[in-house]
Amino acid sequence: MNKLLRPLSKDSRARQPAKQNQESRGIPAAMRGSAFISLAVGVAMILVWSYVGSILMLSERWLTEPDYSHGFVVPLFSIYLLWRRRDLLRQTSTITWSAVLTGCGLILAAGVMRWIGIYQQFDLLEPASLIPCLMGAFLIIGGWSWGKWSWPAVCFLVFMIPLPGFISGLLSQPLQRIGTIVSTFSLQTLGIPAIARGNVIYLTEARIGVVEACSGLRMLNVFFAITIAASFILNRPNWEKAVLILSAPLIGVVTNVMRITITGVAHEFFSRELADHLFHDLAGLLMMPIAVALLVLEAWLLKSLWLEGKAGRVNLGLGERKRLKTGDAT
Repeated sequence: MNKLLRPLSKDSRARQPAKQNQESRGIPAAMRGSAFISLAVGVAMILVWSYVGSILMLSERWLTEPDYSHGFVVPLFSIYLLWRRRDLLRQTSTITWSAVLTGCGLILAAGVMRWIGIYQQFDLLEPASLIPCLMGAFLIIGGWSWGKWSWPAVCFLVFMIPLPGFISGLLSQPLQRIGTIVSTFSLQTLGIPAIARGNVIYLTEARIGVVEACSGLRMLNVFFAITIAASFILNRPNWEKAVLILSAPLIGVVTNVMRITITGVAHEFFSRELADHLFHDLAGLLMMPIAVALLVLEAWLLKSLWLEGKAGRVNLGLGERKRLKTGDAT
């Protein structure tokens, strides 16, 4: 009984205010079960209701524009990323005021983007505003821990937004020119007479027009998305992930050149109908697995060529050698 009535020591009395101050800085993220779930569901329903028009507009463009047909896969992969990183949700966290204010700022920025998109007739700004709005909602509901959990999935949604027309035009022209020049060189290397004039390749009895739809922009969009998705999944050093991402344009150009070269070979040795079928249908489908195979090969080469030696030793690929000390060299 005397132990229960004993006054608190100085250390315990000093700990209590510190603990109370720490708890008062934020609200527990796992607040009262059903209330928290109701709040999250309510916010999700509001977002869906608010952006249903933008989602339908994006779906129509994904259906009608082949360059962005991968848009249907992007939200599904974002959901997969959320599921893959679900272990981060098991950590207890608090919703700090800094997270709430940052989330409110992101939602305000999304509102400004929607206002500009509607009144200035920038159609793509309205669906793009969904990205900061989602990030802000995650921060407000779950704090910084939810932000850490959700940021890769939210950022990946950028790839479901089509590029503005002027950016597509700026990218298509150099891609057309590169595809024409390199494909002409490839055909000449194979012994096929080929001359490039503008963006048209003249063969013996046929010609191939590398028009805007065949510039490789579609491959570029897809492989930027694939390489960034791989960087989120692969457990590799950051420099290897950066190399994979930066190699996306090169892989896109290589696959497009292969497509044009195969079409030229079909024109020269087979029929025009077969060449057109390859160019517009089969080659476009076959280039995707080829490009993925190139990406896998690149990742394997990066992993194999980089020699990771143990601490204090030098790995030269011929066996380990101890580092020489200063005194040993004399």
